[in-house]
Amino acid sequence: MQAVAGKLGLGDALELQAGLAGFIGHRHNIGKYFMSVNERSDYQFVTPHSEGSSFVGMQLASFYCYENNTDGGDTILINVDDCGKGWSFIRERVVRGRLDKGKELAKHEILRAKGLYQLNLPNDVLREDDQILEEHQTKISGLTVVEVLAKSSMTYSRILDRDVNVYWDSVDGSDFDSASQFEQMLREMGLLKEPPGGLELRQMDSDAERRIWHSGVSYCDLFKCKITRKLAPGDLVIQNNLSWTHAVSNWSPGSGERKIAASFA
Repeated sequence: MQAVAGKLGLGDALELQAGLAGFIGHRHNIGKYFMSVNERSDYQFVTPHSEGSSFVGMQLASFYCYENNTDGGDTILINVDDCGKGWSFIRERVVRGRLDKGKELAKHEILRAKGLYQLNLPNDVLREDDQILEEHQTKISGLTVVEVLAKSSMTYSRILDRDVNVYWDSVDGSDFDSASQFEQMLREMGLLKEPPGGLELRQMDSDAERRIWHSGVSYCDLFKCKITRKLAPGDLVIQNNLSWTHAVSNWSPGSGERKIAASFA
């Protein structure tokens, strides 16, 4: 992963993401560049997404398998259809900045807003077509942070050397319809694991608490094709994080162990 990231000029991004894993505390580091994957409850799956958000713009994602002897836990990589007709309806959960009338931010305030609130000002100002969810006061006088559902925008891919539509975690994780479509996909593939009597979707969805709206967009209007593989010990996957999403099927509790390490740049 270090060699690939270095060839693409992403060495600094690789080190930054590895450092953030331990600093934020949501994952723990495994070696220098890899980290643990997010934990989940019994029978939970992970829906298709590109890691991160448009603010971070991560270009590479990598997964290494140490152990995977469960009765599920298949990795599903899904290729984005960059020209799919569903993108005009897709929204991403992002933050915007709203300035008081007449307020202009000094350079140090712009840098502070980026570090504290993930705002690239003046680009990330509130727009007329943003759907406002919440508002928060900030430590910067005259600046309010507004959480919104914003129309999806394209991101530059270093690998493809062009702008592309990306199905970010901040897109997928907000959309109820993504969870229901992935559940149906797993059923059709014979990969969904359930206890006797079944489970409600929200119990199997690892992002259930984050979802807030229905896009109405079908996967067939966003994606081209998929690759399904149950990773075995020693398997390493490196993918373009912008043009491919990753997802994982669930498994029955007590059926085995699944230990995967991830790395991003």
